[in-house]
Amino acid sequence: MMKSWSSWLLLLCALSAQANELPAELRVGLSQNAAPQKQGNTIHFEAELFRQLLSELGYKAEFVAAPHARLTRMLQNKELDMAARQGGEPIAGLFYSQPYLEFHNLVFALSDFPDQLHSVQDMSRYSVASFQNATKILGAEFTQAMKKSPSFREVVDHNQAVEMLQQQRTVLLVLDKVTFYRRWSEKRLPAHKVRSFDLFPKAQHRIGFTDLKLQQQVSQLLQKWQDSGRVAQLQKQTRQLNQSLN
Repeated sequence: MMKSWSSWLLLLCALSAQANELPAELRVGLSQNAAPQKQGNTIHFEAELFRQLLSELGYKAEFVAAPHARLTRMLQNKELDMAARQGGEPIAGLFYSQPYLEFHNLVFALSDFPDQLHSVQDMSRYSVASFQNATKILGAEFTQAMKKSPSFREVVDHNQAVEMLQQQRTVLLVLDKVTFYRRWSEKRLPAHKVRSFDLFPKAQHRIGFTDLKLQQQVSQLLQKWQDSGRVAQLQKQTRQLNQSLN
């Protein structure tokens, strides 16, 4: 009888050890423009970075695509374990990594745009399209200028935003420099067909978490990879690969 109980205990311990070895699946929020697609060959830097970070730590990533403006709210509601592109003021109850991604937002116009833009307020005379959540990220001056604009729209899909400028459905477009020129070149459009104005400071983004321990684990590994150049190399590799695929 004692031998039988000992066997059961050994079996339970073995099963428990196996269960603990299985990586936990974490819900990872990404903006719709950065989430892995079921169709297509594009590899997104953020998705690949998060997948590699979590894999190294023994976790699996379940990517959840959502509009950028909704990611913070989903974190607050515990619908996600971590989320990309968290900027602005920290929110109580959430935890943050160091900056991992930087955007250089420019104002784009077609090459025949007749004016000069010297300040954000100068934009208020024209129709404007921007990336989603721009009024929160770009600050009060931009928000006030857009209230005076004859037409202002925040666009979730970057391809759609670039098409709006191309098809003259907006006069000005606010978008990250790298993102814009990548989308523009994908459409086989020459760079000299647009002009740009540098009116905004660079914006840094962090990873947001609901759990302090997870934040500490990911941040420590992320810092190690940043110091070694692995993050920069991954960003370069995904950009080059996507250019070759397009």
